[in-house]
Amino acid sequence: ELIRPEQRDSFRGRIGSILLQSLSPQELEASLFEVVGLMNCAASNITEEERDELAKMNLKAGIKASQHAAFDTAKVYFKAGREALGSRGWEGDYSTMLDICSDWANACYVTGDFEKMDELIDEVLSRDIDTKEKYRVSDIKVNSLLIRGKVNESIDAALDFNRRLGLPAPRKKPASTFTIIREFIRVKRLLKNKSAEDIANLPELDNELYEMGQRMNEHLATCVFHVEPTMLPLIIFQSVTTSLKHGLNSSSSPAFARLGMLLCGPFGKPHEGREMAKAAELILEKPGMRSSAIRTVLITQSFCYHWTSPLKDTIAPLLEGFQIGLEIGVTDKACYCLVGRSYHLFFVGMPLGSIQKEVEATIHVMTQLNQGAARLRIILLLMTVKKLRGIEAEAGDESMDCMLATTASTGDVTLSAYVNLMKLEVYILFQEWREAI
Repeated sequence: ELIRPEQRDSFRGRIGSILLQSLSPQELEASLFEVVGLMNCAASNITEEERDELAKMNLKAGIKASQHAAFDTAKVYFKAGREALGSRGWEGDYSTMLDICSDWANACYVTGDFEKMDELIDEVLSRDIDTKEKYRVSDIKVNSLLIRGKVNESIDAALDFNRRLGLPAPRKKPASTFTIIREFIRVKRLLKNKSAEDIANLPELDNELYEMGQRMNEHLATCVFHVEPTMLPLIIFQSVTTSLKHGLNSSSSPAFARLGMLLCGPFGKPHEGREMAKAAELILEKPGMRSSAIRTVLITQSFCYHWTSPLKDTIAPLLEGFQIGLEIGVTDKACYCLVGRSYHLFFVGMPLGSIQKEVEATIHVMTQLNQGAARLRIILLLMTVKKLRGIEAEAGDESMDCMLATTASTGDVTLSAYVNLMKLEVYILFQEWREAI
């Protein structure tokens, strides 16, 4: 009450500045949010030099909040940092501006704020800066396009980025059987009968360019699987080749997991595929590989282990994968772990009533996380379960035929496969043999 209302914000700001200068690094880290909050109170009445300092402190606070999965809180700090730099941001403290926009875009992506995310991504991409500095927002853009169902746009963005880096990028077209076999033979020669342990002991990749390319190939492997599956083996072989020639990074684990998927499925070598899945899991045990855990779990538990082990053994790991995904902010892959788990519960014979409760809860989670593509697959399972239980569809519910029409317009061949599989399940269980054929 001793301080006039119009002076209080300025007073709080001065307290924050004093704490910034007087606290030890350890004390400042412990009180970071409180100190930055006080400094933000006086943001409108500080010098240009103080604005630069304030932006850096908000960036630091936003990163810390993101590390604790408090992404909504992180967005508040990134916004304050961006406002502190103002219109002179790119010409003034260029590095801080780039980091704020990139980390803010990521926080928006995780929380489903796609409109603001697109705005931030476009701001960075429009700048005349090195392609490598655009990597982080390009990575977010490719992934966000995929989860919004814009699969072809996602593929184009990933291929374009790799070409701008000067890295090999396959043409967006069907791959011939001859090309796939030729590239597989090349990979087999590089493997030279290496065991899972041999692969996991390869040196670490220390080339930034290849690291970025590997990450984009990860996105491509997910995208092309939906619209042009014959491209998938080429992307996988390229990722594995880079790991074998240049070393391991966080993208290597899912790359070898996908090679295991190919060996287990189309190549008919399930035991060799399991060895590659084991290699993928051993790579995860190396320092700095946790970020790829969710993708590796999703691939190995959905596409590898059920060939040689009971399907029910995958249910608990897929739920764990979902939890890991939420912890590290990879919500799209986390939700696909739930998709896999839900379908596996169906196929191992869980009572339909119990499945319906699980699926309805899962749809609620995916709606909150704004994961439309994964949610469609779960809605399909719910429709199937209701049909089998004799529950009539409610007004406004989607039908399987409507979903097929959607896949025809979007080119999503995997969703089309899901729909036809579940239609087949219904026809067979109701002994409608003519429709099943």
